[in-house]
Amino acid sequence: MTLEQLQLAAEQGRLQRLALLSHEGSLYLVETQVDGQRALLHGDGLPAPRHFRSLEDVRRALADLPWPTIELVHLNVADEAGSTGPVAGSADAAAMRLTVPLHP
Repeated sequence: MTLEQLQLAAEQGRLQRLALLSHEGSLYLVETQVDGQRALLHGDGLPAPRHFRSLEDVRRALADLPWPTIELVHLNVADEAGSTGPVAGSADAAAMRLTVPLHP
């Protein structure tokens, strides 16, 4: 999902969830949920996920988005290392989650 598509979905009231997935090495990915479907935010014309370095980096990129909060999700590295295939979702369920304002 591009930033333009995310903006449109939010304006139309179709955005259901916005999450900032924290990974090792100060790498963050933005996951959206629109119309029940999850997708990672990516750059225009690029199929690869867009990488962010901090919550502030995400806030700057999403400054015009009409959405109040983002859920910071920190996955447990130990769970990720041992999870493959269908059980990988259990790591997501055990993740630490914190809802923070998107616009300070």
